[in-house]
Amino acid sequence: MKPATARPSPLAELNAHIERVSAAAREGAAAGGNGPWPELRSAQRFRETWERIGAEVQVQRALDRAPPNAGPLNPQRLMLETLARMGELSPHYLRRFLTHTETLLWLEQAHGALRSPVAGKGGVGKAVKARRQKM
Repeated sequence: MKPATARPSPLAELNAHIERVSAAAREGAAAGGNGPWPELRSAQRFRETWERIGAEVQVQRALDRAPPNAGPLNPQRLMLETLARMGELSPHYLRRFLTHTETLLWLEQAHGALRSPVAGKGGVGKAVKARRQKM
């Protein structure tokens, strides 16, 4: 007679399955792919729509804060008009441009936080918090 092998519990089977799938995903990501599963088209459309709406809202907020009596050569007015036209001509380019400028702004703020006297006393975290509270 063969000794009866104990069948693993459902939880053990689930854990083994999760480990196999996770290992396959890590191998797919290490090979340069985006993983074993592509992004769902509906999720991609939702993300793109959300980004487009976010960019439009940012430009609209900036236009609302524009100086009311700015002259034709006012730099702020010129930049706002440029952003508005950019959104009309190429909404995708506007989103990319805004992402790029937000990244540059964040880097500038992080660099300033490292150089500020607050950073020497409490680290970067306190300097960034102080800047955020001012905004």
